[in-house]
Amino acid sequence: MSNSTLARAIVLTLWSGFFAYLWVSNEMVRFLGPRTYWVVPFGCITLGAAALAHFVALRRDLKAGVRREDGMSRSDLIGIAALLVPIVAVIAVPQAELGALAVSRKVTGAGATSALLAPPAPDAGRPPNFIDVHYANDSDKYATALGIGEGTALELTGFVSDTNGPSEFTLTRFYVSCCAADAVPYSVRVLGWETEHPDNTWLRVQGELESDGDQLKLVAGAIEEVDEPDSPYLN
Repeated sequence: MSNSTLARAIVLTLWSGFFAYLWVSNEMVRFLGPRTYWVVPFGCITLGAAALAHFVALRRDLKAGVRREDGMSRSDLIGIAALLVPIVAVIAVPQAELGALAVSRKVTGAGATSALLAPPAPDAGRPPNFIDVHYANDSDKYATALGIGEGTALELTGFVSDTNGPSEFTLTRFYVSCCAADAVPYSVRVLGWETEHPDNTWLRVQGELESDGDQLKLVAGAIEEVDEPDSPYLN
């Protein structure tokens, strides 16, 4: 029996089980963007099949009485340990997610990170969202094409990422194109409400946009505290 083949089979089994956990528990939404959800079921199935193939080969060798005494080198052991590090990290921090602290780090550490993304094509047939308001603030042409401006009715669901007294706070939602590491925060300032909400509180806010200098802010008509959505990131 080959020690290296057995080690690879175990590692493949662990990775397949890890992807299965992310898939069944829906924890994948905390680490991946909607466009890359497919990686989880694909990894679970393909790595599981590869692990099964290794175990079949090992069983065949055992039945045939084949013995392969190939001891594992230090580099092999280090490589296997490195492959297991991501699994250990996720298990150690099972609720890792993006919140108000991550917003401040993204802004102060990486500057205008949202500038790294191209604006979506204006589509007046859908309700405006965080991303639309962000680019409408940057471009009058984009705002006009989408019909966003003073008096536009808006409903947003996001988390509180910053407060400026009881009557003004920032509502934020992250956009994730691939994984949580490349997440970009999009925020809208909310005005006109006297109840102060702690950071990371998820809210549904309904109101109208108001121009405050060169920025659009949302004047709240109704605010409702809600549970975090099943998919916390923008699509």
